[in-house]
Amino acid sequence: MPTLRLHSTIAEIDSAQWNLLAGTHSAPLRHEFFSALEAGASVGPGTGWLPRYLSLHGDDGKLWGALPLFEKTDSRGEFIFDWDWAEALGSSGHEYYPKLVIAIPYTPIPGYRLLLGASAPAGTGTTLAQGAMDYARERGLSSLHWLFHRPDESAILASCGHLARTGCHFRWVNANYQCFDDWLATLTAARRKKIRRERRKTAEAGVRCIWIEGGDFSPRILNTAYRLYAANYRTHGMRPYLTREFFAELCRRMPEAFVACLAYRGTEVLAGALFLEDSENLYGRYWGAFEWIDSLHFEVCYYQGIERAIARKQHHFHPGIQGEHKLIRGFAPCLHYSSHWLRDAGLERAVRAYLEAEHRAVERYRRAAEAILPVHRVAP
Repeated sequence: MPTLRLHSTIAEIDSAQWNLLAGTHSAPLRHEFFSALEAGASVGPGTGWLPRYLSLHGDDGKLWGALPLFEKTDSRGEFIFDWDWAEALGSSGHEYYPKLVIAIPYTPIPGYRLLLGASAPAGTGTTLAQGAMDYARERGLSSLHWLFHRPDESAILASCGHLARTGCHFRWVNANYQCFDDWLATLTAARRKKIRRERRKTAEAGVRCIWIEGGDFSPRILNTAYRLYAANYRTHGMRPYLTREFFAELCRRMPEAFVACLAYRGTEVLAGALFLEDSENLYGRYWGAFEWIDSLHFEVCYYQGIERAIARKQHHFHPGIQGEHKLIRGFAPCLHYSSHWLRDAGLERAVRAYLEAEHRAVERYRRAAEAILPVHRVAP
């Protein structure tokens, strides 16, 4: 008989078997990433993210499937917002937290959440989804949320009674470009001119950008990178989600997937952004600056990333979840998906009606955004 197991640390799951499920094309789903979060105390007691990984094993002990499962005491670091749901349930005298999420902490990157082995029998995904729901019920949790899952997982989750939700983000797609100018040529003349002007401003300010691989981070570079990351949060009056130790663990555990783009003037670091990458994707996150320079954010976070993705032949560049300024710089609107199970029947009815209206609004927004994407129109 297959066996479901609950784990309070990913160290209880064999890393090689987990990574076979995660695949080689999703760096944030790898065992090393979750290990770094735990070792760096970015998840665990006091963080709002309590690990509860779920695994399904066959009779021979082989890992058939797994879920990155977390108990949450708030909604920080999720990027699919349900604060209003929590307030609505609280106004009726019930507690919304703790709740359960299947997600990559602090990382709004779409991808598989049902991690299934190639030889796993039919029904493995449903067994895992039901197992997560059973755990939520047993613990008396208010709800269960699957964040940024793949659209082809929606049917399983709907069959388990989850409500479907969509949102819109922006993503750059590599159409086998050979260089940055090759991509620029696909944009309208007005947008090409503006991008060249933005890049020229940073060059004229004496700024040069350097990419540093995770394995080449010195303690000094790591400290600088973390100060940049933390500065951006503090500018907005927020506590940084991630610790310096987490980034140090990334350098140690998965140096091939962790990179930084730092902007220098002379020997002084002015700004930078931290990225994850794999063979197919570049994931941009964690921008920060010590000094404001016109257009420097666009250079470090977008144009340098596009150049890197082209050079490394990565299919997609995910620059983060929000910001319509990405649209006018060639990042296309794309839907992302989440699914939600709510214990309270009254809240479930209200959220169901809300999501139906929200879905129509999101689709209208996506179509409108696509219509103003600054690319040449190709006749059918």
